[in-house]
Amino acid sequence: MQFEDSKVILFHGVLDLRKGAAGLLALVDDPEPHTWYLFSNCLRTLMKRVRQNSSGGWMGTRRLKQGHYCWVEHSRGTSILDAAAAADLCSEKKPKIYD
Repeated sequence: MQFEDSKVILFHGVLDLRKGAAGLLALVDDPEPHTWYLFSNCLRTLMKRVRQNSSGGWMGTRRLKQGHYCWVEHSRGTSILDAAAAADLCSEKKPKIYD
């Protein structure tokens, strides 16, 4: 996944990922255009990436068959990642741990 030079916000806590792009963006207080929002399930095997732009919303989903996404988890809140850190987190390589 290429994040170009976009702002990326990682959401912490347990979320209902059955929601679509509009439902996940509704969890964001004031969605910024051209900003990626990352959401994950409690096992960290499923990642949903949502972005809003002038034409609407875009959502991508990736489920890992082995392993899990790794970052320092907080009970709630967000972390801001740069494009390189977000690309590392979502890559097929063994991810690094981000806070």
